Amino acid sequence: MSDRKALILHAWYSKSENNWYSWLKKQLEDKKYQAFLPEIPTFNTKLPQLQTSLEFIEKNYPVDANTTVIGHSLGCILALRLAEKYVYKKMILVAGWDYDDLTEEHKSFWPNKINHAKIRENVKEIYCVTSDNDPYTTLFNVEAMNKRLGGKLIVIKHRGHFGSNEKCKQIPQLLSLI
Repeated sequence: MSDRKALILHAWYSKSENNWYSWLKKQLEDKKYQAFLPEIPTFNTKLPQLQTSLEFIEKNYPVDANTTVIGHSLGCILALRLAEKYVYKKMILVAGWDYDDLTEEHKSFWPNKINHAKIRENVKEIYCVTSDNDPYTTLFNVEAMNKRLGGKLIVIKHRGHFGSNEKCKQIPQLLSLI
């Protein structure tokens, strides 16, 4: 069994079998990763809860120095919150954001501002993957997040939010980041 682990954190109102998640899990397994793709509690509800989601991940899928965490949309916020607490190998944020989203639906994810300095200290390799036509988070916002994180920006043309609206079943560009 490999000591390399990968944790894929799906988007809000998504399921692990949706979008490109299962494809990526298979690709990771083919590269001899232990790949995990959990159904995140509360992510399929109107009011997802950070604390419940974090506790679930911490209990069932602990991250360590050999872990790569891949988040999509709201899963990126969960990845960032994990990176504030734990040292892990690599973080790939797909269609993410880091600004205070105080909408009713997401307010539990913002008990405090994201600690970018702690994240940079804990995770040395960070990628921010976005599209030039994401309807939810703009390229400008992702560029700013990438700068705060000290990451590497990857822009993929015309892929929207990399979700079910775009029928996104694969993101081949992720493979070179793993």
